[in-house]
Amino acid sequence: MGFHTKSPDRITQEEEANIGVENQPRATTSTALDRSQILKTRNWWICIFVCSGLVAAGRVLSTLLLNFYFIQIRRNVCDDPKRFRGTWLQSLVQNAAFPSTAFLLLLWRSSFSTQRETSTPCYSSFGKLFLLYISLGVLFVAYSQLYAIGRTHSLFFFWIFTSQLIFTSIFTTIINKQKFNRWIILSMCTGLGITSSGDAYIPCENNEGSRMSNGAWCSFFGTVAFSLSLCIMQLGFQKVIPTTESRVSAVMLMQTNASMIATLICLVGLFVSGEFKDIKEDLETFKKGKQLYVWSLIGLSLAWQVMSLGLVGLVCLASSLFSNVVSFCAIPLANILLVLAFRFMDADVKYFKEGALVAGILGFASYVYSLYKSTKKKEIASQSETTRV
Repeated sequence: MGFHTKSPDRITQEEEANIGVENQPRATTSTALDRSQILKTRNWWICIFVCSGLVAAGRVLSTLLLNFYFIQIRRNVCDDPKRFRGTWLQSLVQNAAFPSTAFLLLLWRSSFSTQRETSTPCYSSFGKLFLLYISLGVLFVAYSQLYAIGRTHSLFFFWIFTSQLIFTSIFTTIINKQKFNRWIILSMCTGLGITSSGDAYIPCENNEGSRMSNGAWCSFFGTVAFSLSLCIMQLGFQKVIPTTESRVSAVMLMQTNASMIATLICLVGLFVSGEFKDIKEDLETFKKGKQLYVWSLIGLSLAWQVMSLGLVGLVCLASSLFSNVVSFCAIPLANILLVLAFRFMDADVKYFKEGALVAGILGFASYVYSLYKSTKKKEIASQSETTRV
């Protein structure tokens, strides 16, 4: 009839061949993508719980060692004239353990780095990275110094300290475009209820009104600086940190550089203020001896660095708000261990602390459940896109 036709049998054979050639790679690719996604999700959850453990361990150890240090140098005595000194030393110790993180960074890169990770980022990003680390270093100094002053001067330090969650939620909404759901709000509400403390460094009620007022304002601005630092970290991971860096390297690099800048600023403040002269006196009057004085400061610095590393890791993996929630949820555990170690509080207050621990666990679980739901939605979306392709 003028048309060149093929037999039905031949058409069927060719179609079957095409189907075998085209669909087999697609099925294999889909399976490989599913396995890769499952592996990434599993590793992500492992990192989340590891960083949460670092925050909890750092919070507990720093609280115990800080109170041990206060008691041994008689900072818990109301009529001691040294009670209001040593704030720059506290700020210095809080940031001075950055060489340990730098060592871990070098060890990680030498063991697990790839060609893609170690490639040099473009020069246009160096200015942004420098500005990021400088701003974080200044904020580290600001909140560590302001918190040290607020702790020594204000009776309401721990109540003001709780406002971190409020400021973090405000800043992360503006800067990081954080979206809230009922589970996140529930975790924040439980975190706001955790205000108890068994600190040995509670200011005396007979402090001067002006000193108490200054301490309250320092505590307030310290919470603002800390919350802002977390949100700037998240912005840095989203916009500034080179994509050639792995998450582990990026976290350790940020913590190392920001802490190094903060340490240099604290050293300047220590010598300009003249507080370096008090170190020798503290060393001589430390009840447990000079060696334990040195080791307590080293241990305290390492504990703070561990907690900070966990906080930065949670910011990178999840969000600044989740990092702050985990930090708050670890406070009741530290307070209970503090009571057992130093017996600061009565038995009646102990029950309140146990209730705060339960609230902290519920707050952590609520936010983790929110993360679980969001990751499930992403997995379903990626699977549907793969099926369409």
